[in-house]
Amino acid sequence: MPPGSLSESPSPLRLAAIASAIAGLSTMSATAAVPSGPALWGGAQAGATIDQVAAAIPQAKPQTGLVLEDGSQSGLAAPAELAGSPAEAVFFFRGKALSAVLVENRALASGHGPENLAEARRVLDLAKSQYGAPLRCVDRPELAALNCVWTTGPVRIAISYHDFGGGSPGLSIIYRPAPH
Repeated sequence: MPPGSLSESPSPLRLAAIASAIAGLSTMSATAAVPSGPALWGGAQAGATIDQVAAAIPQAKPQTGLVLEDGSQSGLAAPAELAGSPAEAVFFFRGKALSAVLVENRALASGHGPENLAEARRVLDLAKSQYGAPLRCVDRPELAALNCVWTTGPVRIAISYHDFGGGSPGLSIIYRPAPH
């Protein structure tokens, strides 16, 4: 018989190599790849799976229903702090990979526009002291809106404050991988 024909008995070494390859292939899907993206917030890395984020942030619980403009969907949320105030961190996934973390202040009160704007400016000042001058910043006091963006190495950080009409103030920071 010619070498390599189907009726030829495989050598024990060849059988061991085939068994090893099959075992390796069968465990590939069970083992999640190590995320290769930058650390975004609280130890969660861009590109991590929902299970990897849950392991890094044990207090995270499932959360669905929120969608970012790029199509990323919320998958987990955890209690957090934003400049010493109660907040919630929401973890967004695109496909099965962590794409953004949104930390939203939960201590703003409706009808307290001047106090809320002062809190937004305090958070902005803290961010400036940590990240330096923002790449861009739009401050629209007549609309009670403030938006600033930084890129610090591999991470893009944006602070957003709005209180249109005084009824539903929002103050948040979003962490994403910086665009290439």
